Amino acid sequence: MNPAGRDATFIEQAYWIVLNRPPSALELDDQRRNHLNSDQVTLSRGLLQSTEFRRLRTAWKNRQDTHTDPAALEQALQRLGTNEFFVERVYESLLARKADEGGKQHYMTVLAGGERRTNVARAMALSDEFAVRWTAVPYDTQLCELANPAKWDNPEWMDLLRSLGLSDDRFSMHRKPYELTQFIYGCQRLGALTEQADVVSIGAGHEIVLYWLANRVNRVVATDLYEGYWTERRGREGDPSVLARPDDFAPFPYRQDRLTFMKMDGRQLDFPDNSFDIAYSLSSIEHFGGMEGASQTIREMTRVLKPGGILALATEYALAGPRGEDVFQPEEVHALAQQPGLELVEPIDERVWNRYQTAPVDVVHDPYRTPHMVVHVFDTVFTSVMLFLRKLPSA
Repeated sequence: MNPAGRDATFIEQAYWIVLNRPPSALELDDQRRNHLNSDQVTLSRGLLQSTEFRRLRTAWKNRQDTHTDPAALEQALQRLGTNEFFVERVYESLLARKADEGGKQHYMTVLAGGERRTNVARAMALSDEFAVRWTAVPYDTQLCELANPAKWDNPEWMDLLRSLGLSDDRFSMHRKPYELTQFIYGCQRLGALTEQADVVSIGAGHEIVLYWLANRVNRVVATDLYEGYWTERRGREGDPSVLARPDDFAPFPYRQDRLTFMKMDGRQLDFPDNSFDIAYSLSSIEHFGGMEGASQTIREMTRVLKPGGILALATEYALAGPRGEDVFQPEEVHALAQQPGLELVEPIDERVWNRYQTAPVDVVHDPYRTPHMVVHVFDTVFTSVMLFLRKLPSA
């Protein structure tokens, strides 16, 4: 028997009440496999903090109907169970509490009088209690920033982390899961991560997010040299066998026809202008030949982006100490972000580590220690910086 809260029916009820739709097969699999739904509150928190729900609630506040077939939506809500069960589940899903007896009787009377279940759920989502409960807890939402431990407090961000199959244990914080999740989070919040999107990754290796994207966008092209140092070190990230056998590296089932691996130098991309909606590189361009190689790569990424497309970039950012190999100084990061034809979607939050105390991980002698958000190689202390830039229409 499944533990309470981990069956498909439980998940489907929450999706219908909060998002007015059933979960997709992929969402259902993510929820069940990664146990995002250990109880109603945990499951609903992620849905309520999603961009999709925020857009729905804004439309409801403006008295706009958000469903293409309101009658079908009402029928789906009717199938969830009795009026009493429905009211109890709406309280749990939207207000994160058990229904008080007075409130439950009120809504049961309203429903018995012929009111639609759709309107009952929306009234609760627009209530003062809902507004107080779900806006009272602050969490970080910025996109351009240094690797940020506060993201582990953001429910929407955490759901994306788990959807990658990665641990949500705060003591296991690591820059790489941060970069992968922040990349998805930023593209999603910017509206770029759609089923029609074409995506190219630079210095891709066989990172897990490629397979995640293949299940959600139109096309993913992974490019890398797949040779040299990275074929043997750091988890064999540059293993050339992925070119012939990508399934060997897949962490979960994926749409094979949507993902292509190609041997290619990021400084000279063999794609036409204006080919992709998203171009990204996660902690790779610092190895492309210093500022000159990184700048050339960004220019190439910009060239192959469609106007208005998103360029997402993670790289190494020096916090203290002498200049280190493959680590950019703050002024160099700003210079990379000022390449022609691009604009940052928001200012970079570079004060993240002024708000925290941490002991940097010694990458040379103790590379597996966690949390692994700030590191040092000898006297150079650094972390990751995540940038999101948009290609200007005129570029």
